[in-house]
Amino acid sequence: MFCIKCGAKLEEGDRFCSKCGAPVKTAVPQGTPAQPASRPVSQAQPRVSPQPQTQPAQQAASGLRPIPFDFSRIPIRYRCASGHVFDSKVPQTNCPTCGAPLPSGGLIQIYRMGNMIGAAVGMGVYIDDVPLGHLANKQSIRVSVPYGMHKVHVTHTTTRKCNDPVFTVTQEYPYVWCKAHFSKGGFAIAVEQANPQDMPTA
Repeated sequence: MFCIKCGAKLEEGDRFCSKCGAPVKTAVPQGTPAQPASRPVSQAQPRVSPQPQTQPAQQAASGLRPIPFDFSRIPIRYRCASGHVFDSKVPQTNCPTCGAPLPSGGLIQIYRMGNMIGAAVGMGVYIDDVPLGHLANKQSIRVSVPYGMHKVHVTHTTTRKCNDPVFTVTQEYPYVWCKAHFSKGGFAIAVEQANPQDMPTA
């Protein structure tokens, strides 16, 4: 059977043409009388294949799913088993200093919110009590971490008090965004989970 409106081939049991939407009852094999429909059938809309949505995305590291925000200008911070800490604009698999393999999995992005308290002094960043260098005022870094639960601790020369939140990084949710800022009049630091749209991309 073929559609008498557009000529597309019809499959057995089709009630409407998959190409133009015309009712199949108008397409009848030669010599076969048309059978009346048992009940009125409304005009069907043509089938349209869904188009993939395009949006700016960034593949932060091999194996990570794209995210709808481009954080590629934020450096990735690594720490190898020998203790070498360095930043890179592109994903790395081995330490450039000693060649040791680097942790792979997900990323914890930390943004030090701008403030005047100790603005000239960097905040120390620790994940799972492992030192990962400093974070300048209004600076962001993405720390490469294996999948699992990770404690984030941020310090300053004026205080080592921090709320020490624990974030979970999984293969399904490989990104965590958080902000660090002074709290309690500058006598403590708070690290809070953030939404990606609230994070700077540079």
